[in-house]
Amino acid sequence: MDELAKVRELYNPPARDPFVKARVEARLRGPVRRRPPWRAGAVGLAAAAAATAVFLGQGALTSSSSPTATTGGTSLSGTSILLAAAAKAEAAPEGAYWHLKELDVRPVGPYGKNGNTYQLENSFLSEKWVAKDGRGWIGRRQLAVRPLDMEAWRRDGSPTEWEIGPDGGVFSTSPGEGRLIPLKGEQKLYWSAMPMTLKEIEALPADPETLKKQALEAIRRDNAVGPVEEGLPRTLASLLYELPASPQVRSAAYRALATLPAVQVEGPATDPRGRPGIAVTFLIQGDRTPRIRLIIDPDTSKVLAVDVAGGVNVVLESGWTDTKPSPPSAE
Repeated sequence: MDELAKVRELYNPPARDPFVKARVEARLRGPVRRRPPWRAGAVGLAAAAAATAVFLGQGALTSSSSPTATTGGTSLSGTSILLAAAAKAEAAPEGAYWHLKELDVRPVGPYGKNGNTYQLENSFLSEKWVAKDGRGWIGRRQLAVRPLDMEAWRRDGSPTEWEIGPDGGVFSTSPGEGRLIPLKGEQKLYWSAMPMTLKEIEALPADPETLKKQALEAIRRDNAVGPVEEGLPRTLASLLYELPASPQVRSAAYRALATLPAVQVEGPATDPRGRPGIAVTFLIQGDRTPRIRLIIDPDTSKVLAVDVAGGVNVVLESGWTDTKPSPPSAE
């Protein structure tokens, strides 16, 4: 089995990117305002496998608006919250590996029969590493699924396994083993549709306006439909936790997001693990697409979670580390 086949097999089923499904569904509902075509950058782990990329530059995160929220005992405007996070991003530590660990939680189904149906909560751990010399690793561990309607599950005979689909595989109430695959050669990381080396990402400008201009250029390489400006929030947000940008560039991304009227601060919220933060939202692309809801901790500049169309990615770790790559073993 070649490397690409191993990666595809590792990420089967590839329901990883929180933005791709929502974009596809939005396009099926009807056309978006048409301009020269562009593609929304990150296309999930399936595309990551095909491209043998470690990270994808599609993300979503912060915003600016008039509502206020409280952090550290002080009432702040939406813009101030993002600027406070920008100041914290300037102090982020370094390490030998860029590491992103996420818990993906989303409903699947329906399962059952004779009108007695229920959904399952499916979750898995996903980890990515890239070393400063460009070497990359990906890891995955399928966690135990659980029925969301216990009574319907019992009426269905309390099964412990469910078929995933025609391509094979099962969901199970028993967790799978953690797996790790090293990727060959220097990895190109994707900022929207633009492939970049680590050095190119680190060299991105720390000036917010210049960074926005480069983000627009990255988006123009895409082939989706719609004004390129609509892709700015998610493309800038990918620098906050998905890509190994320097602390100065992450700070600039926060500052740039604070200037975008499409980004809205909702106020205090908690992520699925109970961690407190501030909820910020924006549309994936245009007014026909779902709104992305992210939770950030402005006291640390960390992205805690991203919620898209009922699926949640909980960011467990994001940053530089000296811990060597290993198979995902626990949350």
